[in-house]
Amino acid sequence: MRRIASVVFVLIIFTLLSVASFAKEASQEFDLINPESAVKIEPMAVNAHPASLEGKTVVLRANGKHNADNALNRVGELLQKNVKDIKIIKLWELNPETNEISQGPERSQQIAQTIARLKPALVIGSSAD
Repeated sequence: MRRIASVVFVLIIFTLLSVASFAKEASQEFDLINPESAVKIEPMAVNAHPASLEGKTVVLRANGKHNADNALNRVGELLQKNVKDIKIIKLWELNPETNEISQGPERSQQIAQTIARLKPALVIGSSAD
């Protein structure tokens, strides 16, 4: 009988502690923020895809993640094997400072301007792990 009373007592204590913890959680308040005005998205014109890459320049851009360059190296090999007179530029070798995740629109625009100066017909990017 004494053992049953002890078990019932433990269960009552456990139940009371559980209810008390739920009561604390229910009393939390959150401020909802409307994210619509947080980012201003401006329309931009996208270049048409080239009909062929023959004689064109292709920029390969890694974002600094592990093995992104490996994936792009293979893409470059396949392009050189299958497309005549193609010029492949590995941006992470030409401009190592661009081998990063941009972390924001300002840095992203700087990287895009660096790429644009190379006048590529196509840019292929990879983010691998």
